[in-house]
Amino acid sequence: IGLRLRRAAGAVEIQVTDRGIGISLEEQARVFEKFYRSPTRENELLPGTGLGLTLVEHVARAHGGRVSVESHLGEGSAFSIHIPLEGGA
Repeated sequence: IGLRLRRAAGAVEIQVTDRGIGISLEEQARVFEKFYRSPTRENELLPGTGLGLTLVEHVARAHGGRVSVESHLGEGSAFSIHIPLEGGA
């Protein structure tokens, strides 16, 4: 797991990366949906409710921000939270 914090385009970006199994493009469109869990064998073996990324998105939006994901199968994923800086500084 990697963690990066940087300033970008009047916002702060918090990025969490992994070198896991990755997420298909089709699944990426759904990972922030409430109660959604990718139907993979790996996920069937792990406990969870499918609320974690939904909550992350909710908190980001509550602060005027957004979340994004970039992932490639077999290469891992990068989840980013973008929160605007006060005054766009």
